[in-house]
Amino acid sequence: MEDFTIQYNGLTIHLPDINSVIETKKNIQKKVLGLKWELKECETELTKLKTFLRLNCKHEWVSDHVDLLEGYRECVPIKYCEKCELNFN
Repeated sequence: MEDFTIQYNGLTIHLPDINSVIETKKNIQKKVLGLKWELKECETELTKLKTFLRLNCKHEWVSDHVDLLEGYRECVPIKYCEKCELNFN
């Protein structure tokens, strides 16, 4: 088997044999699953915080316009709270 090389965390890692490749794959897979779990947990907490703010902030709504890269739309109107930064949707 040829030497297999990957870039990981800004480092070049040389994996000299199939066992090294398999072990590295397992480690990265564990890390990905952990990060997905952590992301889901953070998204849940963020949703709770946004709900609380939507109901309890004394909003100061501001109207503005933004350009969106998606679909290349220009001057799209938005409305958001200057204090808590929630949008008016």
